[in-house]
Amino acid sequence: MKKRVLIVDDDTMTLKILKKYLEGTYDVVIENAGYRFVEKMGSYNADLILLDIEMPVVNGLQAFDVLLKNPDLNDIPVVFLSGVSNPNLVRELMNKGAAGYLVKTIPKGELLARLEKIFSENTKRSVTPEVLILDNDIENLKKMRESLSANNFKVKVVRTSVEAVNHIKDHHPNVFIIGHDSSGVSPSDVYDSLESVIRQERVIPLVMEENFFSTELIDRVNNALNMG
Repeated sequence: MKKRVLIVDDDTMTLKILKKYLEGTYDVVIENAGYRFVEKMGSYNADLILLDIEMPVVNGLQAFDVLLKNPDLNDIPVVFLSGVSNPNLVRELMNKGAAGYLVKTIPKGELLARLEKIFSENTKRSVTPEVLILDNDIENLKKMRESLSANNFKVKVVRTSVEAVNHIKDHHPNVFIIGHDSSGVSPSDVYDSLESVIRQERVIPLVMEENFFSTELIDRVNNALNMG
C-alpha cells in the first residue's frame, strides 16, 4: 500500500505541480486552505504532510501548533513549504519538531529523495525502539539497562550532556531518559538545556526525578512511546 501524502497549500499551481511530482509514488491528497486542514485534521489519514507556511486565515505555523496538541496526530511528519529559503525560520521550525523545510521550486528528484529519507528514518525508529540514558548513578544505570534490554529495547548509556547531544544527532533514539543523577544538575535543568536538540531530532524525553522499580520504568517508557 502506498504511503499517503497530504499537501496543504492555497496556491493552485503549487498543488498541481507537487501532486504531479508525487502521485506516481504516493497516494496524494490535497487541501487548499489552512483553516480547512485544521477543521478536518483527523480525517486525512496522512502518513506525511507538506504544509505551506503563508496561507490566509490560518497559516502553516498556526496549523502546526494545533497538530502538535493532538496526541493522535502529532507523530505525523510535517514538512513545511515556502517560496523562499529562510535559515532562521528553518531552525525555528526544526526546533518545534518539523520533519523538514522545502522551497516550493524544489526539483522532482530531490523532493522524492527527501520524502523517501524521512519515511525511511521513521520506519527505522519504529522497528526496535532505542532508549538513550543519561545518568551518573552507576548502580541505577546498570539496573535500568538490564531491565530495558530484557524487554527488547536497544539501550545506549552516556555520562554527559555532550555525549547525549552527539548520540541524539547521530542515532536518533526513540526515548531519552534523563536520570536523577546528572552531574549535580537537576534532570529538569538538563532537559531545559537540551530541549532544542530533543525537539529538533524528535526524541521523546523522560525526565526522572527519582529511581523507579524495573516494572514501573518499563511502563513509563512504553507510555512515553505510545504518547509520543
